[in-house]
Amino acid sequence: MIQIGRSTSTLKQRSTRIRRACLLLLIALPACSHADRMKPTLDAYTKGDYAKALEVYEPLLKDRSDSEKDRTLYALEGGAIAMAAGNRAESVRLFEDAYARMRPYLDEEPDVRISAEAAAILTNQTVIPYIGTTYDRIMESVYQALNYYAMGDAAKAGVELRRAYMWQKDAVEKRAEEIEALEKKTAEAAKKNSFDPAATLKDPTFDGSMQTAYAPTREMLGYADFAIPYASWLEGVAGLASNQNNSIAQAKVAFDKVVGMLPTSDRAMVTADAVLADKAARGGSLPPLVMVIYETGMGPSLKEFKIQIPLFLRQVPYVGAAFPVLEFHPAYSNGFTLEPEGGTAVAGTVLTDMDAVVAKDFNLKLPAIITKTIVSSAIKAVATYAAQNAANQQNNNAAIFVALAGAIYQVATNSADLRIWNTLPKQVWYARMERPASGSVTLTGNDGVRVGPVACIPNGITLIHIRTPAPGAPVSTQTMRLVYPNYVAPATVAVAEANTIPIAAE
Repeated sequence: MIQIGRSTSTLKQRSTRIRRACLLLLIALPACSHADRMKPTLDAYTKGDYAKALEVYEPLLKDRSDSEKDRTLYALEGGAIAMAAGNRAESVRLFEDAYARMRPYLDEEPDVRISAEAAAILTNQTVIPYIGTTYDRIMESVYQALNYYAMGDAAKAGVELRRAYMWQKDAVEKRAEEIEALEKKTAEAAKKNSFDPAATLKDPTFDGSMQTAYAPTREMLGYADFAIPYASWLEGVAGLASNQNNSIAQAKVAFDKVVGMLPTSDRAMVTADAVLADKAARGGSLPPLVMVIYETGMGPSLKEFKIQIPLFLRQVPYVGAAFPVLEFHPAYSNGFTLEPEGGTAVAGTVLTDMDAVVAKDFNLKLPAIITKTIVSSAIKAVATYAAQNAANQQNNNAAIFVALAGAIYQVATNSADLRIWNTLPKQVWYARMERPASGSVTLTGNDGVRVGPVACIPNGITLIHIRTPAPGAPVSTQTMRLVYPNYVAPATVAVAEANTIPIAAE
């Protein structure tokens, strides 16, 4: 009886210790994802309550409980939210922070840039620092350029546009090697752990699941050489605003580049820009212009797709794996019209499909993501199996704890990396006209939301930037007035407003 009593007591103590250990392991797991943290902010943002969105988001910018690994993404999101809320100083500060964090990767070689990602094959991709995608880096520069134009600092805006080109050039030169290096590191990890993912990749059931999950994304082609028409077009606007022949000639090149990226149905507006730049570069005068950028909807988010995948291993024939899948959001205002007082309205056309930009970047890396996930899942599953097998043989507290820890670890790390810049638009639309005689314009979204009348300067470019995250939601608007240097207005035209911005030649 005494022996039985002691065995019962020992078992109870062992059970208590194991439960406590498991609880500690579970507490150590990440509490929630970036998408979970962003939800209250995005709820306010998509309703057009930008001040509330910034207020709700502020604690995330100050919180360091999840370390520094997501700081770049927080800064990008915060910069866009502050911009929409009209807090330009905060937007500039956050975008500067994002750039400072991304800038070091510009100088690194492809194999160095993926070192942390490759090392995380044994853990989880969410534990590594978020370093930004190519489109993150370009769009950060675009938004910062708009911030500086709105603040009257054309020189800094020019620096940002050159950075946008620099990021594009960097991707052209290094992206293919970067993906190749990641694939090589993944293959090395698989070989080291005696696993070949080829059989899994060729399995008909697995391949069918991947084809179904990624079909909408794979159909989206995007733009060549990592270019974003929005960024190239803004380079053209800067060239026009300089009112200098050399820069105007460069503007013509930028507009031609954009025309080449757009489908035929959307080329007319930018083609007219290129023609205007060509005439001005040859000695013609630039008329005062009204140019409107209309950012609509919400860009893609990432969701998790979990399935059981075949490993073709005797010990672990199947294992659960989690893959990231792009999710596109259909709610957006599909266009707008630019209306002069007492004149003919002009309909906007699509300048950039951000869904396609994000999808192309994602598609380039998708084969490596799939293979890496398979290899990672296999390595962790085999390790967990080995720990459990050893525990069964030893039947002691330490072995059981190791086995349970391994099981919890496998579950904890079986999650996809869902970090993505949520506040980017779905599409960017564009319309322009010469400044109307009335001196003002009104914009009307296809969802019925109106903006204006907006006063337009008579001696330069009135650049109007609109952000509308959902149909019917209040829009965020900023108007930039870019005066042509050395512009001599006809006697019948009024002098420019006092708050106009002279644009220095680059």
